[in-house]
Amino acid sequence: MSGNGALVSFVVTNHNYARYLPGALDSLLTQTHPAIEIVIVDDHSSDDSRSVIAAYAGDPRVRVVLHDTNRGSIASYNEGLALARGEFVGVFDADDYALRADAVARQVALFLAHPAVGFVYSAFTLVDEHDVPFRESAPWSEDHVRPGLDAFVDLLALNTVPHSGTLVRRSCHDTVGSYDPRLPYAGDWELWLRLAARYDVGYLATPLYAYRVHRNNMTSRGKAPAEATRERLLAVERAFASLPPDAPSWIRRLESTARRQALLTGTWNDRSFGRTRRSWEGLLDALRRAPTLLATRDLYGATARLALLTLVGHARYERIATWRSSHGSPASSTPSGRRIA
Repeated sequence: MSGNGALVSFVVTNHNYARYLPGALDSLLTQTHPAIEIVIVDDHSSDDSRSVIAAYAGDPRVRVVLHDTNRGSIASYNEGLALARGEFVGVFDADDYALRADAVARQVALFLAHPAVGFVYSAFTLVDEHDVPFRESAPWSEDHVRPGLDAFVDLLALNTVPHSGTLVRRSCHDTVGSYDPRLPYAGDWELWLRLAARYDVGYLATPLYAYRVHRNNMTSRGKAPAEATRERLLAVERAFASLPPDAPSWIRRLESTARRQALLTGTWNDRSFGRTRRSWEGLLDALRRAPTLLATRDLYGATARLALLTLVGHARYERIATWRSSHGSPASSTPSGRRIA
């Protein structure tokens, strides 16, 4: 299909999120865009997920894959994408949901207006386990399309692309490949970098999707800070290897800086959500991997902020950070993509 009726496929992956799954599916099936396909991949859930899925299986827009063993998120993403038939495709985690009925229509319109765009993402809202919003990620104030290499450089420092809801042009996905099975934690970030290395990137400033932060997110389920950092470093390596031969030399020279930032990303993320112990663990792991960080301002800034968090607690730390930001003193940046929590 083509034009405004272009088929859009969402791969909705689920493992024991029966309580959230209807919200995710309903928010996609009620989109104003006329052609939606949902590929549900249930990764061997042990809760009531199969009963929830059965209620949707009769919808001709829904296809279902049921795993008889738990295969993990990356395998589920890649299996669903291989089955998806849409001109534009995206992965959607079952605990997230669309905030607006015209979310997909807006994304498709941007794709159609800009044939060189490889993926389109939007601002998004962070919500808690009870759907209460507590933070908004809006890295840009206006809709835009950027050259891919410009976006590549920014993404190296700060992943502002949400996992759920971001749509990729299928032909571009076919060219760069799908998710790297070695990167269950950093796979989405690495994929955005691979795509940006070759294609323009579209952005919509209106929050279109909600990303849920709760105790069952990946870093709270046992992904050790050291392992998460290992994946980020591999993602940086893969990203630079994916650059086209004619990429400017100044971009290639950013690899050492990107590696240093990848070492500290985990402690920034955990600090932003008040995970003090994990943040210290991540900081110490970064130092073990790269003692040369002792010569950088980034390390001392991260240490000072983490010490403040430890002393005053997360609630007061957030108030201080908000006050500093409102009075012209920039707060520390927190990468905010699907794997921040």
